[in-house]
Amino acid sequence: MSVGRAILLGFAAGAAVVLLLLGLSAGRRRRRGRPPELDIPEGMRPGPSDPDLEKPLFERHQFVSMAFILVMAGWLSFAVWVREPVNNRDDTRQMLVESVERGEAISKPGSEENQMGFNCERCHGPGLRGGQNFYNGSIVPVPDLTTVCGGEAYGHPLINSLDDVVETIAAGRTGTDMPSWSVRYAGAMNDHQIQDLVNYILDIQRVPPQRNVCLNPSEGAS
Repeated sequence: MSVGRAILLGFAAGAAVVLLLLGLSAGRRRRRGRPPELDIPEGMRPGPSDPDLEKPLFERHQFVSMAFILVMAGWLSFAVWVREPVNNRDDTRQMLVESVERGEAISKPGSEENQMGFNCERCHGPGLRGGQNFYNGSIVPVPDLTTVCGGEAYGHPLINSLDDVVETIAAGRTGTDMPSWSVRYAGAMNDHQIQDLVNYILDIQRVPPQRNVCLNPSEGAS
């Protein structure tokens, strides 16, 4: 065999080996590759796994819960902290209205319909506008309580402040026909009833606010 023919045979053998290796490599890659997908309809394909389904649902519930908490916190802040002063003011006004109504009932004669009555009107007249009373064998005038907060300028020289009104009702006036009404002075009214009566008296005042010594004690001192 000549040298040239031997070289050609060597090249042919080498090429054959290379082609064989390439064929084996391509076949191995095809076997390792992704198998072809079957043409399965969407409705017949397997659904997502439980973890894949539960995690998004859990995260969504967390988000909704957090949003609900934030909304409730904001609403409670408005309802409690912002509205509370208004509610307190309205409640105070309503309690004062009810106190005045009870005080009016206390000032009227007692009856089956008005069991709260202490009959202040017997001496002080209807609406507590003043009247007369029989005391120590003579008729004595009884002051008009609708002007009692006017102090000396309205014929009530001993009244210089609201405390004087309360003290007069509670302890009475020694040597006059005004008895004590507080249980602290052997009277019949408790502190709550006296406060209701005082609130009623304040409500029926016919004294201008600037001359009212119950509202402006300095007016009574001047």
